Amino acid sequence: MERKYMRLFKKGVLGAAVIAGCSACTDTIDEHYGISDGVATKSLWEQIVEQPNLTNFAKVLEKVHYYNNETKASNMTYKDLLQKNNKMTVWAPVDGSFDLDAVLADIEKDEYSVDHRFVRNHINTFTRNVSGSEADSITMLNSKLGILDNSQKKFKDVDIVEANIPATNGVLHKLSATVPFLNNLYEYMQTTPEVSSLYQYFSERDTTYLDENQSVQGGIVNGEITWADSVMVTESKAFNFSFQYRGETWSGLGANLKNEDSTFVMIMPTNTGWDKAIAKTYPYFKYMGFAYANKDDKNKEGKKVNPDTIQKNQSLMSIVNRLAFSPNRQKDYTLEDFGHTDSLFTTSYIVVDTPYCNDIFKGIEPIRVSNGYVYLTDDYRYNVSDDIEVEGESFTYLYSDGINVSTRVNTASVTSTSRNPKIKGSISGNSYAYTVPLSLNTATNIAYKLPNVLSTKYDIYAIILPENIQDTLKTNTMPLKFAATINYYDGTSALEKSKTSEDFISDTTKVDTVLLFKDFQFPIAYKGVDNAYPTLKLEVTAGPREINKKYTNSIYVDKIILKAKKEE
Repeated sequence: MERKYMRLFKKGVLGAAVIAGCSACTDTIDEHYGISDGVATKSLWEQIVEQPNLTNFAKVLEKVHYYNNETKASNMTYKDLLQKNNKMTVWAPVDGSFDLDAVLADIEKDEYSVDHRFVRNHINTFTRNVSGSEADSITMLNSKLGILDNSQKKFKDVDIVEANIPATNGVLHKLSATVPFLNNLYEYMQTTPEVSSLYQYFSERDTTYLDENQSVQGGIVNGEITWADSVMVTESKAFNFSFQYRGETWSGLGANLKNEDSTFVMIMPTNTGWDKAIAKTYPYFKYMGFAYANKDDKNKEGKKVNPDTIQKNQSLMSIVNRLAFSPNRQKDYTLEDFGHTDSLFTTSYIVVDTPYCNDIFKGIEPIRVSNGYVYLTDDYRYNVSDDIEVEGESFTYLYSDGINVSTRVNTASVTSTSRNPKIKGSISGNSYAYTVPLSLNTATNIAYKLPNVLSTKYDIYAIILPENIQDTLKTNTMPLKFAATINYYDGTSALEKSKTSEDFISDTTKVDTVLLFKDFQFPIAYKGVDNAYPTLKLEVTAGPREINKKYTNSIYVDKIILKAKKEE
């Protein structure tokens, strides 16, 4: 990845606060940026129409209405707005710097687009004079950020041909060309036909709401706030971490792709890439038509799902929620490291591990947008299934119905001083669970819920600790003889199947990672189904004559791991 474009972010180009709408400025702000040269006697509109080289810009301003949202225009044109007592700065392109006929034609076709992409791109709230030698970040009416280079007399790299023309309600500057408009991530999707499938996902979930911060209150009527000037905002529900859509709860992207003061990196599959993603992902989300038993409350009915609907919904969420990244949410990486990391967190906090966290960027030239970078791809280079890890000491995932009456489960923590230094290996979270037999020679067991399992293959591991993990004085450390049983649906009936492993003998010298099942195929998926999951049981298989003589009857569990199979 090129380091040149990354440096822009480090300078804070995308870190300024958004100031939208037409709120009046304070004297403090005006004094900060200096007083316009000369004595102002005319409004911004009057100054613009008196400039012989701003005739074309004036024709646009008197035609375009100020929009409260994408579909609702106010009764006020910019001719009207620039005569009001709202302090503003206008960066006016001179005649000959743009095609007037083309802009007027665009107004007839899509006035809002001209308002957003052209007019608002040349106006900001508050008075901003050109003075001094430092660069200044300015937020335009469309929330886009522009850099004023005072020393070079440039605004967003456009030459300022005349500056600081005073007005009673602000200041006017003339530019040699139009201010370049840069799409944000959402606008890029809107205007790029190649990603129409991805855009459709977000736009179908659009919602419009009142932005109280930008709206003007009109008083209290019958105890309710009224609005003299309401500003409506349209955003996709899918920007949220969680949202309701068509009666279902969905997990979302966790990133507002319209936000101009954020920085994101986003993989955008083209329509070709989208089709590949669907084809790759769907097999991992196969569901059964029979009801899933409610394993958390057997007195309640199980959940019956529509296999086709939930397969589609879960597949789409799996695809979309892996696409966006925020540099601020990475533990140790900056933008310069993208494509060269050990792992990445998506904005929805999904972990993308190596090699996929690097492969998704490989060979793709990033496209600059106003709030980050787009990686456009015809592929879908993600691993669909993720590793599933269950901490041994987690009572959330302890399956009490799978534990026999002769067993009590306790948890313990390990410190540097309490741990037996002779035992090799690390302990996840420095804590674990262990079973306590309620009678001397009774075999114990422990069982776990396996969350978010997909219809695919996993290698299933148990990490077993020796019984002397915190006992340095114990001289007769016995290994654990145990087996594992997994209970799951095969999709052919509402009855669970079970599979039991061979016997295993644990290693008493180390934190022992035991492969219980290799390439275990779950025929159906559980992710997205409430109170439904497969279970894994570990049980002592030593006989009464072996317990406490040859083998221990206590099981020490650090973690259960379902290792997702790597996809080609």
